[in-house]
Amino acid sequence: MKLYGYLVSSKNRIKIMKALSIDRPLKSKEISKNTGLSWQTASAELNNLLKLKVVEKIGTGYILTEKGFFLITRISSLPSFDKWIFERFVQDHQIHRIPPMILKDFGIWENVEFKTMHATDFLAKEKEAILSCDLQYRAINPNVTKIDLSLIEEKIGKIPIKFIYSNKSLEDEESCEYMREQANKGIEIRLIDQEQMYMIGRLLDLNDANISFRDKDGNFDFSNYIVGNEEEFIFWCRRNFHHLWELGTPYV
Repeated sequence: MKLYGYLVSSKNRIKIMKALSIDRPLKSKEISKNTGLSWQTASAELNNLLKLKVVEKIGTGYILTEKGFFLITRISSLPSFDKWIFERFVQDHQIHRIPPMILKDFGIWENVEFKTMHATDFLAKEKEAILSCDLQYRAINPNVTKIDLSLIEEKIGKIPIKFIYSNKSLEDEESCEYMREQANKGIEIRLIDQEQMYMIGRLLDLNDANISFRDKDGNFDFSNYIVGNEEEFIFWCRRNFHHLWELGTPYV
């Protein structure tokens, strides 16, 4: 598990690291008192943090290491973890799969929503989503979405349409046939290893996005999405799409 993802997935770890400094050792009982955690919980988390080398033990006290100080400084740019609306979402999803340099900006957005929908409803809206775009359409899906291309004819060739699919799609002849049809129409496709695909969703122009991740069991969550049109959120989603796009192999 990536270190940053491991840290942000627990409010207790964040509380402990925020209570520590880089130069003034605190004993475990002091940390327990300052964080409101039981001594047993604080001690267990401190042992985990020691193994990760983000905390160092000096005598009977604990301080942050340089690495720990850097990480908690970055994490502190997030809103208060006591009111962080993403805590439950993080607990239910494998956000540690997100590359660290992108993950560090996860959850700094203020104007996003959580939306639940049936997986088939999400896929059924693909046509409407493409038709609503005036600049570009980008989607990440492990499975090839099968749309009657005649229904989006007005957008094909007028705006860039890009899909990232899992390379497992090559194992299904029907999916291959549909990808060939897409490619022949000028739709850009890239295939990546399914294990590298940590995010699914779509980006509409530069002003709307809905995304999801793998659940705790490692399966793609097609039912629970983060949805928003805030500039920072859109930019963050674009970074993920670009990262996965660069990992992919063009389908020709």
